[in-house]
Amino acid sequence: MDFKIKDTFMEKWEKYFPGSELPIACFYSDELNGVEYPDAPKTNKRFVCVFGQLTPVRMGNARAFNPGNIGCYGATGMFGFSDPRTQEMMEGSYDFLVNEEKFYKTEEQIRGVLANFPPVPAPGKYIVFKRWDLLAEKDEPLVVSFFCKPDAVAGLHALANYDSMTPHGVIAPFSSGCDSLIGFAMRELQNDTPKAVLGLFDPSSRVCVKPDLLTFSVPWPKFTGMLENMDQCFLTTELWQTVCKRMQAAE
Repeated sequence: MDFKIKDTFMEKWEKYFPGSELPIACFYSDELNGVEYPDAPKTNKRFVCVFGQLTPVRMGNARAFNPGNIGCYGATGMFGFSDPRTQEMMEGSYDFLVNEEKFYKTEEQIRGVLANFPPVPAPGKYIVFKRWDLLAEKDEPLVVSFFCKPDAVAGLHALANYDSMTPHGVIAPFSSGCDSLIGFAMRELQNDTPKAVLGLFDPSSRVCVKPDLLTFSVPWPKFTGMLENMDQCFLTTELWQTVCKRMQAAE
């Protein structure tokens, strides 16, 4: 992690998005390097949404996960830790998604989506989440994820499209919360012009966050480009300063 990038972003984030929550960075590692590996959540429910498990990360406690402590087998798969047992459990959930949660009309839909958008295999033993200010020199973020209120979402959305050759620099796929947070952004890393991902539209995940939040996840190459553009774009205008004042008033 280049500390110049780290410090520059924190300075510009507070300048242009005053009072907004710092993002969390995500990467894979074969070592914990002092990061907490929490116990698996104890519950009598079918699953525990990973957004609940990420709340401490947003508060400043770095955490690492893998199949041993992720509270949802869906998130286990979307984070790239798919194995035969996880695949079997996910396939066993198709009826639940169609007939109980009712997020899909048919099981064939689910199979088609997973076939066309398979998770990217995890390149390390752990997936690590750290709030931006806690990143260390040895950390190499792959995705930067913001938990945003509407004004911040609007700013990030416009910033992500500032240098895009199409009006589609941001995607908002229908997916689980964890897939929109990490899975799709990881897939975008494979593209020459990766897109940012607007998410947290999954009702199952929304119950784990405040009602005025969405997620905005940015693949690392896209993130560094957005950072370079911050002092050149609409963020420097009087119009955006009006939005900034509203952000400050809402703190």
